Amino acid sequence: MTSSPHPSVCLGIDVGGTNIKTGLVAHDGRVVASTVRPTPQGPEAALAVIAEMFDGLLRKANVRREEVLAAGIGTPGPLSPSKGVVYRCANLDGWVNVPIRERLAARLHLPVVFDNDGNLAGFGEYWAGAGGRFGDMVALTLGTGVGCGIIIDGRILHGHHENAAETGHMIVERHGRPCPCGQRGCLEQYASAAGVAKRAREEIEAGAASVLRERAGDLAALSSRDVAAAAAAGDALCRRLWQDACEYLAVACVNLQHLVNPRRIVLGGGLAESGDALLLPVREAFTRFRWNLADDYPEITRAVLGYDAGMIGAAGWAWETLARRAS
Repeated sequence: MTSSPHPSVCLGIDVGGTNIKTGLVAHDGRVVASTVRPTPQGPEAALAVIAEMFDGLLRKANVRREEVLAAGIGTPGPLSPSKGVVYRCANLDGWVNVPIRERLAARLHLPVVFDNDGNLAGFGEYWAGAGGRFGDMVALTLGTGVGCGIIIDGRILHGHHENAAETGHMIVERHGRPCPCGQRGCLEQYASAAGVAKRAREEIEAGAASVLRERAGDLAALSSRDVAAAAAAGDALCRRLWQDACEYLAVACVNLQHLVNPRRIVLGGGLAESGDALLLPVREAFTRFRWNLADDYPEITRAVLGYDAGMIGAAGWAWETLARRAS
């Protein structure tokens, strides 16, 4: 075999409820090769698929196994990065008390680092995306829920119990909508892609006037994209719900400003795909809500890595861990 043009890479793995995405990533954040497969049921089946994907990536990129220095993997939680254990995943059946780091290292014969998928998506944007490797930033992923990664001095914030950055469960309405987590009024009930679609669906089913009543057909398939498009076209219900989502996000950004004082807050995920239709109202509301005692406001901007953020962040965290161990 000819020598590889990629002398060293790390493997990034992003395990989601629907798909597993893997990629070989160079030290500069460049994706050498990547692939996606549906997530099978159960952790052992998932580990077997990841091993197959790894072998396929090596062939695809003409990279020798010994040129892969380490692997990083992200999954939903709750979990323990320090222990390498997934305690339970709400959207992954059978993932209960899984020693994922140990099992993956045994299958791949590589050092493995492990973290929450939201943390790693945030680190991906910090390391190779919109964060620009600034020392302090927050990334919010506005999808089924609200994922979050907080980077302080270039490191992921974990907290004492390793559950820091659960910004989706920041309470923004103290007697608000019930959340599956057991709380009420969580941010993700108002400002996630799924939350916006659910609120629109409920109001239309309750009789609210909207063009989506005819346009959506099957209301169960209603998405945040439908709400954004109808809001842009002047639909009163969708404009109100969209403005609500933007204002709740702005409240979260003000709270994050005071708690973390980041240089940037990066918005990604399905809701952020609407671009300026989300970003500009969030910035405007943030300006209205923020304090005036100091000019310490973060820049609020869009994520740039899309659905690759978790995979790139997992590989980037492996690179960073290797560098710290070597220093």
